[in-house]
Amino acid sequence: MMPALSDITARIESRKKEIIRDLFQLVQIPSISDPASPVKPFGRPCRDALEKMYLFAARDGYAARDYAHTVGQILFSEIPGAPSAGVWCHLDVVPVPDPEHWVYPPFQGTEVEGRYLIGRGIQDNKMPAAAVLHVMNCLRELGWKPKKSWSLYLGTSEENGMDDVRWFVRHCPCPDLSLVPDTGFPVCVAQRGCQILRYTSPLPLPGGETLSFRCGSNVSVTPEQVDAFFSSGLTMKAEGRGYHVFRADGDNAVLHMLEKLAEALPSSAPALRSLARLLSSEEAMGIALRDGESGPLKARPTQMNWDHGELTVDVYSVLPVTCDPDNALEKARAAALERGIACRRVSVRRPCFFRRDHPLVRILTGVYRNVTGDPAEPFVMTGGNYASLLPNALGYGPGMPGREFPGHIFPQGHGDYHQCDESEDWEHIVRFMQVYAMAVLKLDGLSDRAFLGLEA
Repeated sequence: MMPALSDITARIESRKKEIIRDLFQLVQIPSISDPASPVKPFGRPCRDALEKMYLFAARDGYAARDYAHTVGQILFSEIPGAPSAGVWCHLDVVPVPDPEHWVYPPFQGTEVEGRYLIGRGIQDNKMPAAAVLHVMNCLRELGWKPKKSWSLYLGTSEENGMDDVRWFVRHCPCPDLSLVPDTGFPVCVAQRGCQILRYTSPLPLPGGETLSFRCGSNVSVTPEQVDAFFSSGLTMKAEGRGYHVFRADGDNAVLHMLEKLAEALPSSAPALRSLARLLSSEEAMGIALRDGESGPLKARPTQMNWDHGELTVDVYSVLPVTCDPDNALEKARAAALERGIACRRVSVRRPCFFRRDHPLVRILTGVYRNVTGDPAEPFVMTGGNYASLLPNALGYGPGMPGREFPGHIFPQGHGDYHQCDESEDWEHIVRFMQVYAMAVLKLDGLSDRAFLGLEA
């Protein structure tokens, strides 16, 4: 007999202390992906986060598999000959270049008013990892016997280019169906692509002077601060607003730094200001594109570097689902060339699609609506996650209406993912777990053909 939602909810609430404890233990690991670390592939903290999840799995009676310290797997059920399903979360987090701007410690885990849980990665994406583990515990305790093979997969470099899952797809078998809780509900059916363009302009410095910058390590996030360090000892600071590029506004620290450099280096001021004007908008860059399905192309400068008399600025672009990245690159090159500035591509992730009328999309949308009462429709994601790289994968939560950031707890611009004082709401965690529990039960009860999307 399938467990009732009321019984599932009661189990979740009874586990509140354990869920928060596990989540805080994950938050306390500063698992920032670092491919340059001597501890391969992505640094000791990312390994520690995987190993912590393996300890949770062993505690709860599940087997775990490690794939070259790159991806982990917790096996909830292995049914010979049955289709397999995987829920994909990532344990790495975006960096914290500005801990002094946090009200609460980024790597501690703080509970406020018995509801708001605060710490780096607590929303993106450690909550779903801990929550899915406890969803499976709740279902097992309520007597559920799975008919399909279910696993939780744990990546370690999603925030740094997704080389973890790129490696996994090349070397390891993927589940027949994957759900990725790193977006919103009800179902993400398409993802915009992304492209990093590098603009290069001469910047000679007098008297053998050299220059370096510090502006954060995540190219998809506009830096809150850019620092410039001259070998002579001169330093400069420019401030802006830190957001993922698809949500960023015009207050950009990289552009502010270009103006400060122009003031400090009069002989290079025309070239620096020309570069700043070029990078000030998508229109100036020649890539002002949009479509009716996913809106405009968004592009913002996020990184700076200087080497051997040349200044480079990396621009991260989020591409509409109908955008041809190669065409956008050619338009950007042409606009840059008019100003005597070089432009080349550093990386690209092309847009991806999943049919809106797919039966699994209808099923998962129905589960979400039944649990929440929210009539939301499947949507296009203006970002990227593991679903863009995995076969037969759908983005499914945890984002939904109702998340709040009260002003007496969170300063303006704090509380959301990638922001200072990143947070999660216990009521939101409960709702996420309710939806996932009912989705697992619904999918597990399908015929194999329906589960694999072979029949309507």
